[in-house]
Amino acid sequence: MSLLRQGNVPPGSLWTAALGVFLALAPAGSARAQTYESLGQGVTVGHFILHPSLSYEYTYDDNILFMSTELPGSDPVASGVNVLRARILADLPIGSSRIRMLDAPYYRGYTNDRFQPEDRLNHEFNMEAAFRTGHAITFAFRDHYVNGTVSMQEQRIQNGLSVGLGHYTTHDPQLEIGVSLGTRQGISLIPSYSRSSYRGLVSALGQIVDYDFTTRRVEGRYNYRLSEPTTVYGYALFEDTDEVRTDVPDVTILSNSVGFGLTRTINEGVVTQLSAGYQTLEFEGGMGPDFSGPVADASVAWQVAEVSRITFGILRKPYASIYLGSNYYLATEGWARWTRQIGRSSYMDAGARLQENQYVPLQGVERRERLIRLEAGVGHQFLKNLRGYVGLNLEQRESNVLQLSGGVGADPFHYQLYRILFRLEAGWL
Repeated sequence: MSLLRQGNVPPGSLWTAALGVFLALAPAGSARAQTYESLGQGVTVGHFILHPSLSYEYTYDDNILFMSTELPGSDPVASGVNVLRARILADLPIGSSRIRMLDAPYYRGYTNDRFQPEDRLNHEFNMEAAFRTGHAITFAFRDHYVNGTVSMQEQRIQNGLSVGLGHYTTHDPQLEIGVSLGTRQGISLIPSYSRSSYRGLVSALGQIVDYDFTTRRVEGRYNYRLSEPTTVYGYALFEDTDEVRTDVPDVTILSNSVGFGLTRTINEGVVTQLSAGYQTLEFEGGMGPDFSGPVADASVAWQVAEVSRITFGILRKPYASIYLGSNYYLATEGWARWTRQIGRSSYMDAGARLQENQYVPLQGVERRERLIRLEAGVGHQFLKNLRGYVGLNLEQRESNVLQLSGGVGADPFHYQLYRILFRLEAGWL
């Protein structure tokens, strides 16, 4: 039985300073800060500050398609993955305004012929342009574009896909308009648009998933600055999403959220982010109940002396599901990461993530999933413009669903995998 909707400076001192920047920008809920992260001064060309670099990455993954390791006859695909990436970060300061762009085309190939990617040449592009007019009004335009055969985990796609790779494209432009109402108060209006498409194998179900989704979103905020780095805000968010799949009725999702939050920012990196509110999801054309309830998202970074940093976070949020009989699933997630400098030229990091997904069905047994991910690694600065990293990743997913196969009950969503990663980067990082 299928649960899926069918079809459709000296090197030492330089590295010490650079690693301090790295620790300040370590993950704390600010994906934007990480996207434009730079550890050095770059190369000045006219009014631009450029950070060109080239990297080679090799990963051995013993289950690239997230195949079930419980089903009889299951034969997970293990493969080496070679990635050659060119990356250029361009920064253009214009008085109190700023334009940043990051372009990263890359080649990805697999050593196992059992998997043939649709794309070997892939592309990622990000842009952020922030303009201040006078002292009261600011405008910011952001864009994010991806096209290629990529891992859904890389893109943090939240849709319940138990799949590793597929052809994926997304384009996410966003505009932010801010109006200052004095030295401490202000309001923001943030309209955005997102269009994505995905085609790939869901190994647990033995099917190709082919679908598109388009989201129109408007968020309004009232901001109050408690201090220079700390701002509290209230927000209201409205979303309208259309999901289109082959051979099934289209689904429209209407989402409304209200709540409050707090951010603390240092050097353009968010080191504390807290938000809590109430959200509703209404599904037109779907199967199963709608959602209404509290949501929360928090991440905090703690600097321990000058050489260590600990970040941790929690999340409770509903996401639309592609599986038959459930409109959505409720994700509850906790994670932590530790980073420590070793001497002048090295660092080590480790992280853990635990996520539980609760699928609310139209009828029958409620499916629950648990995902555990552990990772650790060591980085080293060899030369001023050359650094490397070696890491290990372990992951396991399991659910309470059993499927009869050959008279034996097995969990079709259960998988285990490990990855070994080696990365070498050269350039103005």
